[in-house]
Amino acid sequence: KVILAYLTVAILAGRVTSNFQIAFGITCTFQLWNLFWVKILLTSPNIYSIKVLTEVLPDWIQVSIPAEKETLKVRKDRVVTSISELSGIRGGHMMVALRIMSSVTAALTFMAIQNDLHFRNTTFFSIQSSEDMVPIFLYVAAMGQFMTGHFELNLMDGVHSTGHYIGVMGISLGTLGVGFCLQWNWLAVGLLTAYYGLLVIWTYYCAVCPKKSNDMRIVTRASKICIGIELVMFNVYAVILAVTCYASGQNEGNVFTSPFI
Repeated sequence: KVILAYLTVAILAGRVTSNFQIAFGITCTFQLWNLFWVKILLTSPNIYSIKVLTEVLPDWIQVSIPAEKETLKVRKDRVVTSISELSGIRGGHMMVALRIMSSVTAALTFMAIQNDLHFRNTTFFSIQSSEDMVPIFLYVAAMGQFMTGHFELNLMDGVHSTGHYIGVMGISLGTLGVGFCLQWNWLAVGLLTAYYGLLVIWTYYCAVCPKKSNDMRIVTRASKICIGIELVMFNVYAVILAVTCYASGQNEGNVFTSPFI
């Protein structure tokens, strides 16, 4: 699937605009990650909390690694409330998938910033109109994506957890770029309403759902609902990012411009 997706991106080169190529690349990259999580939700018999304890060896490279004596902390009675928590399991494929997705989409977002600034013949932080806010919010989104993937939420390392939370805030703040790009039209308002509405629903459910239970069915059900709501929210975010990148620069805020050269 990965080979076919990026082969399609390569075949389209020269036939479509760079804006479409960037937006399509972001969509393909995100959906490969999304399908991985959909598979987890549909096929996992149980989902509960697992932590990988980390430590820094005083006489070795000064980076955190899985602890030597006690590595896994399995808590079958604890609910998992976020994708980030499962992606913070050191050595798990969820962590690798998040880092690849966030890094690739961040790089593509920086390409969109370059395209936008080059087309409008301006520079970063030169703010004279609402369009000049688009690359700034794209930058915030790109850095948010990178930090979310680079810093793991393992709740065992304060630096990593702080960096991850800052990244998540950057992602949410970066969504506002679609408003400036589309001049706050119905599509921009609708996408932002959907994103922040799902954010409120996810936050509320995580607050009221049972966090601990000896019944595995309750733990798994609550975990899957938390992850599912968040996954839908990030699907909306992916649409917002792709729309912003596509409508910026040469498309001048028109998301319905033909993608063909």
